[in-house]
Amino acid sequence: MKLLPRSLHGKILLGYIVLGGLFVLLVFAALDQVRLLLSRVDDEHHVTRMHDVIREARRLEKNYLLFRKPSELKAAVGKADEALALIARDRDLMKRAAPGFALDELTEVLADWRDLLDDRLQRRIRPGDPISPLEERMAEVGKQVFEESERLSDQAREAMRRALSGQESQLYTIMIAAVALVLVIGQLVTRRVVAPLREVESDLERVGTGNQARLTPRERDDEIAALVTAFNRALGDLEERQLAVLRTARLASLGTMLSGVAHELNNPLSNISLNAQLLLEERDVCDPKQINGFVEQIDDQVQRAQRIVRTLLDFARDSHFALVRQPLRPLVEETIALLRAERPDAGDAVHITLPPELEVHADGQRMQQALLNLIRNALEACADAGIAPRIEVAARLREGGTEITVSDNGPGVEPRNLPRVFDPFFTTKPVGKGSGLGLFVVHEIAAEHGGKAGIHNRPGGGTTVSLWIPAEGDKA
Repeated sequence: MKLLPRSLHGKILLGYIVLGGLFVLLVFAALDQVRLLLSRVDDEHHVTRMHDVIREARRLEKNYLLFRKPSELKAAVGKADEALALIARDRDLMKRAAPGFALDELTEVLADWRDLLDDRLQRRIRPGDPISPLEERMAEVGKQVFEESERLSDQAREAMRRALSGQESQLYTIMIAAVALVLVIGQLVTRRVVAPLREVESDLERVGTGNQARLTPRERDDEIAALVTAFNRALGDLEERQLAVLRTARLASLGTMLSGVAHELNNPLSNISLNAQLLLEERDVCDPKQINGFVEQIDDQVQRAQRIVRTLLDFARDSHFALVRQPLRPLVEETIALLRAERPDAGDAVHITLPPELEVHADGQRMQQALLNLIRNALEACADAGIAPRIEVAARLREGGTEITVSDNGPGVEPRNLPRVFDPFFTTKPVGKGSGLGLFVVHEIAAEHGGKAGIHNRPGGGTTVSLWIPAEGDKA
């Protein structure tokens, strides 16, 4: 369809032009049919007029035969002449009005009747005279003329009726053709204009679920292509801003953990230093077994420090979003290890109740950030309320995905605030104690995975936040 314009405006305009052109053709066809119908009406009118003149002549003839007035006979002759003149003038119209009728025979009989009328008029007329053979012949021929004229009029009326019936059928045909054309043009407009819009709508619905994959580029439809390009550009800008928000939240988490990490690193470093001093001071008196013990303790503490640094570096580094099927439990344990540097009581307060074989199809770093925010929020909620924290991290397979829940025994969330907890910068903490990005980041991470986040208060007190991540190849 290279003949079609590339732009939607051009396609719609072309559709209107084609529809308008076809409508004009149909109007002209209807006008032509009306013109033909008017011509038929005019032809039938000439036949009727001639028949009316003959009827009048026949009436004057009968009056003469009844009352013997020469004036009636003279008027009848005049009407017969008028009928002959009408036939001579409108012969073609009358033949068209009643195709196949023997108009010449009618003309010949009418002329004979006229001559008989005139012949009787030329003779003496006395009121008391009986009807003569001439008058009988005149009346017989007059009857024949009237019957032939009436037959001509009937044929013209029948032809007119058939023409009207044919015109009605043609009008119905034109109406059906017009409706069919409108449907065809509408279908073409739907296929060429509405279909691309529906494709974009489908892509937008996918974006609305949190999947920020780019819209499918369009090579046709200039307006749609421009819209898709602009929307993809906006999606790119939005993705960059979301990454900036995630990065900011991660850096904020790192800032709060640094002092704890420093303390956490100080313990293995102190142990390393102590074992190194003992090794230096007592190496001459120690047996090889004791020396190996000191070295093993030093190695253990080095590995402990390496694990702390590696976990912190993995959490802090910028990485591209990548979905990988991986065990869930190690992610939770590494997250708790990070929190333990910030809050030493995190290890005792957080209880993991999930099967070791359970896996999740997710980006590990972002999943850790979501878990870190959820567990930290739970710990802070309990601490603010003066409650000994008990946090439970659980998971299960649900609706073709993995549902992770973090439940606490804190005071819960006020019902009026539940619809807003995932809004950016919403916080119930005093100024300076919360950024309002923790749960927003969790919601964005869930959407980035094609999943969803939810929250509800527990009947016995506390809050449960759920994070549902779809399985591989099953986006919500």
